Amino acid sequence: MLIANAAFSQSNFQQYNEERVSITKNGMFVLGAWGTANIAVGAIGLASSHGEAKYFYQMNLIWGATNLAIAAPTFFSLRRKAKDYNLSETVKSQSAVEKTFFLNAGLDLVYMTAGAYCLQKANNDSKHDLYRGYGKSLLLQGGGLLIFDVSMSIININHAKKLYKILNSIQVSGNSAAVLWKF
Repeated sequence: MLIANAAFSQSNFQQYNEERVSITKNGMFVLGAWGTANIAVGAIGLASSHGEAKYFYQMNLIWGATNLAIAAPTFFSLRRKAKDYNLSETVKSQSAVEKTFFLNAGLDLVYMTAGAYCLQKANNDSKHDLYRGYGKSLLLQGGGLLIFDVSMSIININHAKKLYKILNSIQVSGNSAAVLWKF
C-alpha cells in the first residue's frame, strides 16, 4: 500500500507541479510582454515629447525595464525547476507563489498611492511636469500590475484546489498510509 501511495501521490504531484510551473511561466511571459511594450513606447515617447509627457514616458520606460528584468530571469529559471517535488516541496512551492503575487498586489497599491501623491504634489511644486508625468505613470503601471497580480493570485488559488483534492485523497495514521479511491 505504501508503494501504491508513493506512486499515486508522486505522479499527481509531478503533474500538479508541471501545471504550476506552466502557469507561472505564462504569467512571466505576460509580464515580460508588458515590460517590453513599455520600453518601446516609453523610448519612442521620451524621444519625441516634452514637459509632463516626457516624464510620463521616462517612468514607463523605467517600469518596463524593471518588469522585463524580473520576468525574463524568472521565466528562464522555471525551465530548470524540478517538477518531481514531494508533498512538502509541492505545498511549500504553492504557498510561496500565492504569497508572492498577494504581496505584489499590495505593493501595486503602494505604487498607485505614490502616483496619487505625485499628482497632488504637482499642484504646489515648481516641478509640476515631473510630478504629473511620474504620477500618471505610477497610476498606470500600478494599476496594470494590480490587474496582473490579482489575476495571477486568482489563477493560482484556483489551481491549488487540485492540490487540496490530491491531499484529501491521502490518509496517514500513526502506523499506515492509504490512498482513498473515490468513484
